[in-house]
Amino acid sequence: MNPWWKNGRVEKEYEEALERELFRDMTKVMNDRQIVSLIGLRRVGKTTLLHQVIHSLLHRGVAPEQIVYYTFDVGNITLEAILKQHAELFPSFKEEKLIVFLDEIQKLDGWHNQLKVLYDTHRSLKFFVTGSASLFIEKMTKESLAGRMFSFTLFPLSFSEYLRAQGFQHTNVQLYAKELQEHLAHYLKTGGFPELLHEEADEKIKLYLKDAVLDRLIYIDIPRIFKIEEPELLFRIFTIISANPGMLVDFNRLGSDLGRNRKTISAYLFYLEKALLVKRFYSFSSNVLTSEKKSKKFYPASSAFSFFFNVDITRLAETAVAAHLQSKFFYRFGNKEVDFIVPQGDKVEAIEVKYFSALKKEHSDGLRYFYDAFSEKFDVRCTLITKDVKESIKNEDVAIRVVPLYEWLLKET
Repeated sequence: MNPWWKNGRVEKEYEEALERELFRDMTKVMNDRQIVSLIGLRRVGKTTLLHQVIHSLLHRGVAPEQIVYYTFDVGNITLEAILKQHAELFPSFKEEKLIVFLDEIQKLDGWHNQLKVLYDTHRSLKFFVTGSASLFIEKMTKESLAGRMFSFTLFPLSFSEYLRAQGFQHTNVQLYAKELQEHLAHYLKTGGFPELLHEEADEKIKLYLKDAVLDRLIYIDIPRIFKIEEPELLFRIFTIISANPGMLVDFNRLGSDLGRNRKTISAYLFYLEKALLVKRFYSFSSNVLTSEKKSKKFYPASSAFSFFFNVDITRLAETAVAAHLQSKFFYRFGNKEVDFIVPQGDKVEAIEVKYFSALKKEHSDGLRYFYDAFSEKFDVRCTLITKDVKESIKNEDVAIRVVPLYEWLLKET
């Protein structure tokens, strides 16, 4: 697992891989004492990113024997055993800083306690760890590793990363609008999974998502981490959300439909969310308690998951926006709705997705209603995301920015 011990280099595939936008953030904390954790879905590139960090260390002159990599995908040995094997291979290595990379660490029983002991007793150790579910980091950080960890999340490729990986260079968004639309159509189907970059066949894309991502997460990883008894129920709930992105979920009604109680449905949605398979959105209100009490909207974490269930491209576009937003709010009052609300202090952006080539007046009705309801309290900005229409709408003192999805993905995220 550590070829640099022999030749001083990581494998060629990692040297040539796309540098992710998160790479610089991770290297900035290299000299800090804290453990660095990296979470993310399966197959989004966590292992590649670790090796890119290792490559940068070697390039900066760090001795190869100072770097240890181990993945728990292939074995379950203790952290002490890993360090012992390193000591046996390099007996002259003493008190120099040892940088240890531990991939998919959640598969090691009691990993957090082992890590805490080593962190507290060996100041010469620097740890990087990865995992495929967020809860294993959150829970253990609070219980055992509080103050000892910096956490990062690696998402599938952003649209700009996707374009760079495809070797597509654009200097003018309007000039290259046709090419960007073509790339976006493929991006919506593949959801930014790096290994699907050059796959065109729909059935092969779906087979990859099933075998490499969904089956392993839902039937192996999540049951192992959360000790659930019904992975089939987990898959049914995930199917319902992915086939109906942006659906309002009433836990009692969904439980009744599936023959389960509200508590079970709530728990399984929580597991899907913490496994980074779905995203939960709350009804926007100036009152936090009001937001908590209202029904929630759920989206799959990647447009590829909705494509897997044959959702049309207009809903794939909405799912892609949901996946890229850090905010987790929407607005709904009666029959008026806005897809996404992004609060930033005293400013609020309302975003509606209408992935069409022609606009109708009713497409902006929700934005106008939201503006009227909140403009006295907030500085409201309204954005309408389309397929290829770009203009500004101003009517009744409401200015609405209209922008194509490909341009929004490149500029706003």
